[in-house]
Amino acid sequence: METNTYSEDAALIGERQAAARALLAHPLISARTRPTDFALVRSHTEWLVQRFQRILGHRLFVADDHARLVRRGGVRRPTVAGLWHADGTRFTPRTHTYLALALAVLVEETEPTTILTLAGQVRAAAVEACVDADPARGLGERRAFCMALQYLADLGVLGETSGTIGDHAEDADADPALVPYPQIARAVAVHLPGASDTPEEFLAAAQESDPEGDQAGETALRRLLAENAVVYREDLPDRQRDRLAAHQWRAAAALENLLGCETEIRAEGVALVMTSDATEHTTFPCDGPVGQVASELLRHLAGRFDPGLPTTRVSIPEEELDAALDLLGGTDATVRAEWARTAGPEVPEPDRLREQVVDLLTALGLLREGPDGWELAAAAARYGSQSDDRLPPILDNGDDGRTHTAEPNGSDSEHESASTDPRKDLDRVTSVLQAVANEKVSATSGDPGDQRSPRDGSD
Repeated sequence: METNTYSEDAALIGERQAAARALLAHPLISARTRPTDFALVRSHTEWLVQRFQRILGHRLFVADDHARLVRRGGVRRPTVAGLWHADGTRFTPRTHTYLALALAVLVEETEPTTILTLAGQVRAAAVEACVDADPARGLGERRAFCMALQYLADLGVLGETSGTIGDHAEDADADPALVPYPQIARAVAVHLPGASDTPEEFLAAAQESDPEGDQAGETALRRLLAENAVVYREDLPDRQRDRLAAHQWRAAAALENLLGCETEIRAEGVALVMTSDATEHTTFPCDGPVGQVASELLRHLAGRFDPGLPTTRVSIPEEELDAALDLLGGTDATVRAEWARTAGPEVPEPDRLREQVVDLLTALGLLREGPDGWELAAAAARYGSQSDDRLPPILDNGDDGRTHTAEPNGSDSEHESASTDPRKDLDRVTSVLQAVANEKVSATSGDPGDQRSPRDGSD
């Protein structure tokens, strides 16, 4: 039986790209918690190390029981900073505090322990650091402590040998046995925080989104595209906006080689579209009340509002947002009864649910707070355009339930269309065509730091 060399190469490339996507979604992969992903990474370590360094400027370390992708620079918006629960809600400051204290203890812990012993060590570490934290103080403190430990267990830092961490969250006397893995604990925080006078200075020091050199700038631009759901041109500094216009096709080819993704390039910005088998590693849409309401809200708002002209965002009236959230997850929402049976021990109250949904969509760049209220970004249309008929149209909606640009008094649509200067649209089309031509020329100019796509004949 003859071997199909092309099929073998395609399978090999597919495995490498699946491993790269897994590392980008989960920079710390443990052999115990993600055995399939870790096996792929171990099998293609050399290729992954080389490509991540060359295309994104990231370093990859692979040990016997874990792999760590060391990302370079803070390319995401500050609103995305922080950790998230599996249901899409953000960690509270108290949970972050216990996470830091637990790591300070576990990097030196080598022997099996129990959760009550660990809680005592965390309390002692808090006293030493002059931090007001005690896991035994009450239910709220204990749950925040257990949430931090569960996050570390999911990373592979802790192993549960008798009982579970969740048992202690519900019962203060429960004392499950744990096994720490200090080498993995030391890989959690690869960039130790430096001294800064303000949080703003700390975030600014971590930013590397607009370096001086062209090669470094292109690498930072590829990082920006790879780690953000969508990159809007108007949000970029002038130099990076020019680089995107000149080299976006070359960046798309490099990212396709590494991640196996497609690049959607539009007038308002650029987004990566991952393959269907990459849904396991996506952070949105996600399960849980927050993720469900966020998805339904996007679908409804994208169907309800139509700006009627090319734009990157559309204004959302506050009353429309409140009405939609109240229907989808408010006190009287029928779905809350279903959540009570399936969503775990906590179903967010309506006000808290609203805050978490808005935080999630804001962090993803799909909902923005503008000068006059909330604005829906153009990328939200990717998640559907079915408005919810259960919501009554607001006053400025037309008969079809969509919001359109208000017309001046005494004018009709035909007069408005006739009065528009057609040269503006022609100039816009001409500039876009010129940019596309320049990009295609630059894509063929070659880049010693990138690898061409397998379809171009490279190995």
